[in-house]
Amino acid sequence: MKFGEKMKTENNFLKRLDGSIILILVAFLIVSLLFIYSSQQTGEYGAQNFALKQGINYAIGFVLLILVANLDMDQIKRLAWPAYIVLFLSIIVLRFSPKSIAPEILGAKRWFNIPVLGSIQPSEYFKIALIILVSSIISKHNTIHVNKTVKTDLMLIGKILLVATPPSLFVYQQPDTGMVFLYFIAIASMLYLSGLKRSLVAVFVIVPAIIGGILVYLYFYNPDVIFKDLVPLLKPHQQERIIGWLNPSENSDQAYQTSKSLLAVGSGEMLGKGYMKGNVYIPEKHTDFIFATVAEEGGFLFASFVILLFLLLIFRIIRIGHISDTDFGTYICAGIAFSMTVQIFQNIGMVVGLMPVKGISLPFLTYGGSSLFSNMMLMGIVLSIGKNHRQYMFAKKNDLVDTL
Repeated sequence: MKFGEKMKTENNFLKRLDGSIILILVAFLIVSLLFIYSSQQTGEYGAQNFALKQGINYAIGFVLLILVANLDMDQIKRLAWPAYIVLFLSIIVLRFSPKSIAPEILGAKRWFNIPVLGSIQPSEYFKIALIILVSSIISKHNTIHVNKTVKTDLMLIGKILLVATPPSLFVYQQPDTGMVFLYFIAIASMLYLSGLKRSLVAVFVIVPAIIGGILVYLYFYNPDVIFKDLVPLLKPHQQERIIGWLNPSENSDQAYQTSKSLLAVGSGEMLGKGYMKGNVYIPEKHTDFIFATVAEEGGFLFASFVILLFLLLIFRIIRIGHISDTDFGTYICAGIAFSMTVQIFQNIGMVVGLMPVKGISLPFLTYGGSSLFSNMMLMGIVLSIGKNHRQYMFAKKNDLVDTL
């Protein structure tokens, strides 16, 4: 291929990418760097420059995004099982690795510490493989079982549980309950769109609703059952977070981060204190509590702008899934959109005291390599789905089927 033809092909590829998503990601890049830089000014981090590292992470992230976006649907589908196997094995290896390779950080063993490459969290990347694989399983199952029955739906659920449960148990033991929760949120959204019988959907909705209702009733009318019987069944770190969330006034140590975060957010008021003028100390503020810095220094208006960016991103993902030429692409977009929505709600919710503290990052804003890389790769998949739609949108239906 001549140089001119190669440049033309690359330009055509870039033009087919969804410009709205690219612009939103650039906006997140700017917000992330600004507020990570501001958060690291408390002096507790020494000479470490997390903002610079995050800038490097973003540069790598955009490269990963372009590489993934360059794939087509067939290539992504073929990667489902190999990626799943490799990442599941890495999660198993992590479980039994010595601390020199997989150190415990704040009681959690979630990362490989690899020289030059730094920390790698396999469970973050496994989310990508799981979403792709489950989407592939649903698509193939629905192709075979056109006439759906309760039996075929249960078969589908069984297949998915078979691939999702074993790795989820290993991730739960790290411990990382939040990540497991995101796995099953993604799966639930894809299953819902797969056309399950309404009776099964009703069961999956009603049972959690009943359990939630019982817990709320016990909390208000018989709290001893919650605090003396149910909470002790959890792991120690989970007990601290739940107790600190449910009863912060009597458990100031467990609720320390939440109370400080609420102070930061509240003191920002409508317009904020101004950039670099935040003065509320929150441990590890540049990571999972970065939104507290945004609200403290930017105020309610700028925090609302950041939330609006997230809403626009989710809308674009859902839109691309809706216009996708394949069910496979639709399921992937659904899994990404709904798991990311819950992740955003959980993170911002814990910052403002609506949710218990969990080790769940705020996508694209929290400092960290694995979280950012995995999310950029997910966005690359979404861009690939949108790109393929644009590529074939004027093709005849039969030609489209043959091409795919």
